[in-house]
Amino acid sequence: MGRAPKRTFKDRANPLVTSTVPEIATQVASKEEVPALLKKLNSSDANDRVWAAASASNLLLSDDPKVRRMLLANNVVSALIERMSDAVPDVVIQATGALHNLAAADQGAAEEINRKNIYASIQHLIPRLAKTIDDIIKGSDAGKELDANDRKSVFLTTDNLISILWVLCETVPASLKHINAMALLPFLVSFFNVVGKLPSSLIQTAGQFLYTLTDENVPAKRALISHPSAIQTLMKVVATQHTGDAVTPEDSAVVRILAGGILSNVKPAIVAQLEKTYKSRPDGIPEDEVKPWEDLSKTLVHVISDYISFDVHAAASHAAASIKAVMSARTEAAANGLESLPGTKQETELDSLNTRISYVQLALELAANIFTDEGASEPDASLEGDGTSATNGPAEAHEQDEDEDQEMADGSNSDGDNDDEDQDQDGMGYESAAPSDEDDDEHADDFDADDMEQLLGEEGTAAQKTDDAVQHSILGVFITSIVPSLQRLAEPTAMSTLPTAISACGISDISDTESIRLVSSTVEAFANLHDRALGCFNNILLVIEESAKTWFRMHSDSVASWWQFLIAVAEHLFGIENTPSELASADQNLRFVVLEPAIGCMWTLARSASGNVPVTPQQIEGLIQVCEIAPAADIRVKAVGVLGNVARRQPGHIEENKRIGTYLLEKVIAPPLMAMMSTASSSSRPALTHADIEPIVEALDLFYDIYGDMEFDYDEPVFVQCGFLAKIRQLYQPAHKMAKGIDRRKNRSLRDRADLAVQNLHAFISYKASERKTS
Repeated sequence: MGRAPKRTFKDRANPLVTSTVPEIATQVASKEEVPALLKKLNSSDANDRVWAAASASNLLLSDDPKVRRMLLANNVVSALIERMSDAVPDVVIQATGALHNLAAADQGAAEEINRKNIYASIQHLIPRLAKTIDDIIKGSDAGKELDANDRKSVFLTTDNLISILWVLCETVPASLKHINAMALLPFLVSFFNVVGKLPSSLIQTAGQFLYTLTDENVPAKRALISHPSAIQTLMKVVATQHTGDAVTPEDSAVVRILAGGILSNVKPAIVAQLEKTYKSRPDGIPEDEVKPWEDLSKTLVHVISDYISFDVHAAASHAAASIKAVMSARTEAAANGLESLPGTKQETELDSLNTRISYVQLALELAANIFTDEGASEPDASLEGDGTSATNGPAEAHEQDEDEDQEMADGSNSDGDNDDEDQDQDGMGYESAAPSDEDDDEHADDFDADDMEQLLGEEGTAAQKTDDAVQHSILGVFITSIVPSLQRLAEPTAMSTLPTAISACGISDISDTESIRLVSSTVEAFANLHDRALGCFNNILLVIEESAKTWFRMHSDSVASWWQFLIAVAEHLFGIENTPSELASADQNLRFVVLEPAIGCMWTLARSASGNVPVTPQQIEGLIQVCEIAPAADIRVKAVGVLGNVARRQPGHIEENKRIGTYLLEKVIAPPLMAMMSTASSSSRPALTHADIEPIVEALDLFYDIYGDMEFDYDEPVFVQCGFLAKIRQLYQPAHKMAKGIDRRKNRSLRDRADLAVQNLHAFISYKASERKTS
């Protein structure tokens, strides 16, 4: 795992305050009603145009995809884009809000908006809006003429325009070419100069868009780097705790985090540029050039640490109470014959809570990336005695990022094909953990007890140096300041699963679709928060594994505590009651949103600690159950990874090893391979799906490690006495056919891993067959 993935854009609560528009349409009974509604967008009556745009916005957020399809079939996109140039501000607000809602709710619609060239209309509006905002801030005569409603209209329209570009940037890759050409960077950065003078929500929207725009977008990064004043503005924002009536401490923290995230996106390229500039300088980069960037991460960590001190259980209780109030108000409105209900205080509070949760997720995303980028190089790798690294670890990803940033600093792009030619690897042998007889004979007389004592002493000294380095590095800051908050944020609440949320909100009728939709969206928000917290925690574990693995051996108490925490998360998700059958699929999906990263953390922790985690037989059975019911291959692979690593514990864990080894061999590896062979004919060989193959390959690789040495205390009573060698011999031909059935052109990585697993299987069988004969 490298840098954390960007937070997926979610449609926000309707920012248009449609309750101010009387009797807007909430549904359409037939397709004939749509043209009539859209016709009012071109009415000469401004009130009709406002009503039509607001109704379109409301209908586009409908859960019924048929409604959106009807609107799209009647060219609603072009009609709304045309209304962006309307002379009436309320029409523009509703039209831009409708386009934002449509783009956020429907991928196909977002692509259509991109094709309709909305960018020209936005480009036309921005200079006028920027001028008006400047007048408001400076208090010019033109600004003083605007009343509160006029100002609100300007801010809402600006927010909607930026939000449209933001969602297109995230969902439609082709939009980047158009957005980059708009040269919006000065406009977006200008919002960071007026913190406390504009609505915080507008500044945050601009910040989130710029954060997304500068991620993996070289032209945007170059544009920002070419504006030193922009960099200085963002640096100043990160370093400043903004105060005042117009900005809360939470708002200030979000703006600082966003500014830091934008800077973090361009930091590697700027550092690479500085290294190139001062390459020939004996003292390297001048301190005044590099120090601001060194201080950036430290400052951000402290800001993030404070911001994510978020009481997730109190938030869940508040959400449940708000949902109850909303449902009660709706029931009362229905009893009074009202078809629709204006936005309530509780709905606004729910929107605010969802916004807070989304920003906590953003902070966690940034924390994960800071730790990956900064922590991967600390402490000094020369202090580390274990040279192993996890596949696809953070340092590997970090090196790839550095290569890209160096290319950007050099002003070059590499489009070369780095794929290796197919190679015949049949000569590759299994690399056993056991020493060869020749090695034993050659060195037997050269190594005595004094040598062993010296070696152990050196290892202990190196481990202590590593531990000291960790404590005084950013790794230590994360372990002591960030990890406790991550654990609190990852802990499931009453609003983290559908059954508990339905109970907490007092819902007795699950056919009440409006109530279930409201509860489900809240559960999804909490599940995503837990997912992000666990993902950040996993990044921390991966970096420690990569750069300071002996830390785990010296802090077995932390390993045990973290293991128990992860088990508690998993047990909570398994221990709660089942949801009604009508919601079973949605319930399982939401549970696995949290369970998958929890299992992933267990895998990293067990691997990093060489299996030495306090797992119990009951927990092993729970992990096996996860393997059996997992809806996706990724989850099965992670659960198999945990099992395979805890199976390596010794001495004294023979029964647990037997249970895991038997399960991996007889339930994960053998059944799909043998089923493939039993149905194969001479003319066709059905290939297994990737969902079948991934767990098999992982289990095979682990099997070789678990039983790689006859000296392991479980080898004789398990591998030998249970006849594993004879069983695994039968799997060689099926495994070989499985590997050959993978199309290398479509999935080269999986094919290569499967080929290597099969080659190692052949060597493993030969090695285990001769192991005891030569001992």
